[in-house]
Amino acid sequence: MADPDVPILKRAHEASTIQLFFDLFFVANLTTFTSLHEIDTWTDLTSYVGYFAVIWFTWLQNTLFDVRFSNDSAYERMCKLLQFGVMTGFAITGPGYNTNWTTSQDAANSILAFRALSLILMSSRLILTFQYGVAFFLLRSYKKAIIPMAAHMAVLFISAMLFLGMSFAFSRTSSEKVLIGWYLIVAAEALAISMISGQVNFLSFRATVIVERLGLLTLIVLGEGIIGMCEAINKIGSDNVYSADIIGTIISSVGILYFMWMLYFDQIAPDRMGTIREHIWVILHFPFHVCVILVVEGLSRLSVWRKLTDVTSALQTTFANLPQNLNPDDLVQYINSTLNSQLNNFTSFQGSDIGAPDFNQAYTQIQLANGNKTAIAQGINSTFISAVGWVCQNLKVDVPDSSSGNEADFVNSIYTSFTTVFIYFFTFAGFVLILLAILFLLGKRRKLRGELLAVCVRAIFGIAISLLALMAVPSVATKSNSAYNAYMFSAWMLPTILICYLTVIVIDNLLIRYIHQVVKWRSHLHIKGHDA
Repeated sequence: MADPDVPILKRAHEASTIQLFFDLFFVANLTTFTSLHEIDTWTDLTSYVGYFAVIWFTWLQNTLFDVRFSNDSAYERMCKLLQFGVMTGFAITGPGYNTNWTTSQDAANSILAFRALSLILMSSRLILTFQYGVAFFLLRSYKKAIIPMAAHMAVLFISAMLFLGMSFAFSRTSSEKVLIGWYLIVAAEALAISMISGQVNFLSFRATVIVERLGLLTLIVLGEGIIGMCEAINKIGSDNVYSADIIGTIISSVGILYFMWMLYFDQIAPDRMGTIREHIWVILHFPFHVCVILVVEGLSRLSVWRKLTDVTSALQTTFANLPQNLNPDDLVQYINSTLNSQLNNFTSFQGSDIGAPDFNQAYTQIQLANGNKTAIAQGINSTFISAVGWVCQNLKVDVPDSSSGNEADFVNSIYTSFTTVFIYFFTFAGFVLILLAILFLLGKRRKLRGELLAVCVRAIFGIAISLLALMAVPSVATKSNSAYNAYMFSAWMLPTILICYLTVIVIDNLLIRYIHQVVKWRSHLHIKGHDA
């Protein structure tokens, strides 16, 4: 018999269109921020993850309200309109979300953006507090609903006040510490709401569309990867030359995205989740989505790296084999003719928006050397650096400082930035499988032996992939690790992940076939025992 002091809430069977429309604001924020903040350094990485945490947990708090209390009405639409404004505020402040300041003006702009964003976060929590307050008023006659609803309101109101207070704390010396406070608050409020909801049946996530909403958000995150992949293809095709390794890189990128989709969606079984397990499963989607977004960002960056190594390797071969017996004018003519033939595709292809390369300053340096071998060598170095810098511009790669005029230093600076990409790409590509194993473990009660084996397979492959990142650790500062260098300059980085993910999927399907056979065999024994 139903308890008269406990409300029975109407559960939607699918996400409403206005909820999906709200998700589009998340997409827009993520896409805009990604386009403005490429991840080439560890500071870039922490800023990116921090911003993603802020918008992800804001999305989660709105979604947790929607899946339990949302009911299409004029009032509900007005509240959603206010939340649209919050998401728009995120987009406005996103360009200033950065702690890697190079000038005092950069610092001033970022501090202003952080203060504004803190007030925006406060506003989002106050709106949710009001929404829960209205639900509290409508459920006030149910005695067992009063305390948990009041607790929801208290958590969100406290968060709002903390965000208000922290808006005054940002300065050039304290911003990073205040940002850590933000992250702790959004994580703590999510855990508190989840724990409160898990103790009360009518507030639990059971029989809601939370699984569907998280699945849609996962598609959004993977969609960001598709956008990044297409942008990378556009960059590496800026010379309209597609070698075998470039084609392999593109195929690997598509395959990795597709296999991540398969690995996630093929394991979801909402009917086999327990209440507490489902709440943990929901929260664990944050680290999972962080890993996915960093993998897809790494995909696009390493695709560009593959093209860059192809072009720069050809340039290095050219400059390493220059004729030794030419006078300065003939040498300049030879270099110019060779570079024109190598870089002509970039300028002739319509997709290029960079003007033709200009090496006249470097050529003049060679011609005025008057036979001085040191001066000629410096001119050749300047020409090489200018050529590589021009290629980087075409591929939309940040050009490092070339003031030293040293070819090795210039190449190493590019190499180091992509070493960072290598480390986080392989680390989080492995973590994707590890988190999928944990989500699989939480998402299914009463697991069969074959399902436990599937969890182990994912975890083992995930750990193995993450360990590949250790190859680069001794090479962050110098190119001293020959094994890592060979791998980094090979075409096998993305295919490695593709093969590992494919292997996991194949083993998964073999285990599924085995599980079906076991279930069929057990059913057959049960029927025979019953007949006997």
